Amino acid sequence: MSSFYLSDPKVLNELKLLDEDFRIYQHCCKQFNVKTLNSFVRVVDIAGQFQISTEQVQLSLARLSRIRVEGLPLITVRQKDHYLTFDMPRHREFVKQIGFAKFNSSKGWKALRGCIQNVASQKKYKFDKLDQWELLDKLVALPAKEFADIKSTDLQYPWMLRNAKKIRSNS
Repeated sequence: MSSFYLSDPKVLNELKLLDEDFRIYQHCCKQFNVKTLNSFVRVVDIAGQFQISTEQVQLSLARLSRIRVEGLPLITVRQKDHYLTFDMPRHREFVKQIGFAKFNSSKGWKALRGCIQNVASQKKYKFDKLDQWELLDKLVALPAKEFADIKSTDLQYPWMLRNAKKIRSNS
């Protein structure tokens, strides 16, 4: 689950973030808890993961706190007695728009599952009835003109196109 995170398309598509800022924001999104709608940001963890100093992380977080999307900052920083607290108001609002609610995330997961199933079911592959080995045999046997027209995105098993190219080049 650590490699999965929700990302706001308005942040990805509309904002021109520095690479370092984007990586740090992406890390913060990965650490966002959709069940409690809280962010978990540790400057030391970020600095260690990206092999940069804690000062660079703090500068990047300060830059991210000045960026606003629909009136909400990407990150807010508050000084407590002996530590800093971070919040992600824009990401929290984005997650709520999907359907996640505090301690009730089932509606959000159902919405995501529906979107993923719709995207997956709309894709039509060539030779979709064949398993990967039958597909390899079919690709090797195709005429050169038809084989040249096939793209890896057209196939359910794209690695078999690479294998078929190797086999065809060797024979």
